[in-house]
Amino acid sequence: MTSNQSHRTLIAGSISIDKIINKYGTYDNVLGGSAAYALLATPKKGCQLVGVVGSDFPDQYLNLLDNHSITLDDLMIPDGKTFTWGGEYAPDFSSRETLYVNPGIAESCLPVLSGKSKQCEYLLLGNTSPKVQLAILDQIETKPFIILDTFKLYIDTTLEDLKKTMHRSDLLCINYNEALYLSKLSNPSIDDIAKCILDMGVKSLIIKKGEEGASFFNNQDNFSIAAYYVDQVMDTTGAGDSFVGGLISSLMNGADIKEAMVEGSVMASFCIENIAHKGLISFPEEEYTLRKKWLQSSLTT
Repeated sequence: MTSNQSHRTLIAGSISIDKIINKYGTYDNVLGGSAAYALLATPKKGCQLVGVVGSDFPDQYLNLLDNHSITLDDLMIPDGKTFTWGGEYAPDFSSRETLYVNPGIAESCLPVLSGKSKQCEYLLLGNTSPKVQLAILDQIETKPFIILDTFKLYIDTTLEDLKKTMHRSDLLCINYNEALYLSKLSNPSIDDIAKCILDMGVKSLIIKKGEEGASFFNNQDNFSIAAYYVDQVMDTTGAGDSFVGGLISSLMNGADIKEAMVEGSVMASFCIENIAHKGLISFPEEEYTLRKKWLQSSLTT
């Protein structure tokens, strides 16, 4: 799964150093962030990473990102602290408690795009501050296909900026809980939630439902895909970001939205089988093919 394309596809978002606590143990100083997970869910050298890390960012993770991104021309490394996050998961992974969040220089040092990146055809705005997302959008000189992700914090604190990014995006891809919160509906069906969000001006929508799969909606169509069952879930951190990474990688290679959601679901299934990003960087090709076939058969219209 290698590729040799130019800066057609940008993957932007947070890059962090995480602490993960779950029933299997405590894992300190692991690579995290929406952009890191999404990038590692794409073929090597197929997409261009956009983001900011501090001068304390570990060399081992810098080398990993360098090996995966086309270049690191759009990764800023100013003096300062890298974004850090810590979370503890319930034994069944149904919920997690955020232990700490320290944005470091992530939200005060806005990304600056290289010349080639300003001409992109696809853009993933992974989960990060809408201020950062808008700063990236304002530098783009083409009209790329834009996928947007967000979460509850930004719905609460920067809703107006978030709405601006929503209106400029082609596909909003968010978790069910965020979609419900954004809709502000009481006891709605998923169809009600989707209609409400589409009425806000979103062109199309994917609602990620974890172990229940994901559903796509626009004003003409909707369908769902199952999640692939794995024998042992080790860590669900980054599963949604891995899904979106697989999705945009598939779209840029000419797939339709159904096939792209299959690809996203495959990558999410590998992500949850190991701690942090480890499940994304090594898996058997035959297992990838098996999961893809099974997920294609799970599509419902």
